[in-house]
Amino acid sequence: MKGLVRAAPIAFLALLALLWEVASRSGMADPQVLPPFSDVAVVLWSLLRSPGFLADLGVTALEVLVAFLIVVPLGLGVGLYLGERRNAYDAFAPTLNLMLSAPKSIFLPIFILAFGIGFGQKVVYAVTLAFFIVVLTGVAAARSVPRGLLSMARAFGASQQQIYLQVYLPAMQPMILEGARTGFIYTVTGVLIAEMYGSPRGLGRLMFAWGESFRMSELLASVVLVVVLTVFINEAIRWFEDQRRGSRGTA
Repeated sequence: MKGLVRAAPIAFLALLALLWEVASRSGMADPQVLPPFSDVAVVLWSLLRSPGFLADLGVTALEVLVAFLIVVPLGLGVGLYLGERRNAYDAFAPTLNLMLSAPKSIFLPIFILAFGIGFGQKVVYAVTLAFFIVVLTGVAAARSVPRGLLSMARAFGASQQQIYLQVYLPAMQPMILEGARTGFIYTVTGVLIAEMYGSPRGLGRLMFAWGESFRMSELLASVVLVVVLTVFINEAIRWFEDQRRGSRGTA
């Protein structure tokens, strides 16, 4: 049963590709707007052999990686702090709710004016986009720890460091990995949006240029690549989480 659940995202993507191919080949969709999936796959293969495309893809991947490595520990750390201190959470909650409800894209011109259009601006914007979502996951993770475990650990004289390492971390691990998955998705989104708005390099810049020039095969090929890579990494994190759960269950 677990194998079927794990294969569900791949089966769903395969079904979408099949429907896409049928819709384009049968004339249900305009082939100029929606080229057949098989044609897009050929274009994607040629792009993956292009040094220029791989260089832009590498820039985007590095921006995503740096932003991800910043926002996950930072957001989870702040969320843990707020989750175990009710007064601090109550003070921060209005700001958190405001930033969650505000569309972050409206602040992108400000980020460009402040940080330019280089590498740093993409990282800062992606971190900002993902930060508040990851913080909420950290708050939920802290509050998921049974209070009884904390009281027992303190009663036996455990230090604060021991409580964090031996009580909080094992109990919060599923939520931490969930926060990592969520943070990764928002980080990818933030980097691509920032590159589309203004960037000398990166996959987002290429996608925007292809869209403007109506090069739909290249645009859709890049979209397929982003979707496949995002799903693959997301499922890899989920697999790691399942492995950790299995090892705890057999311990």
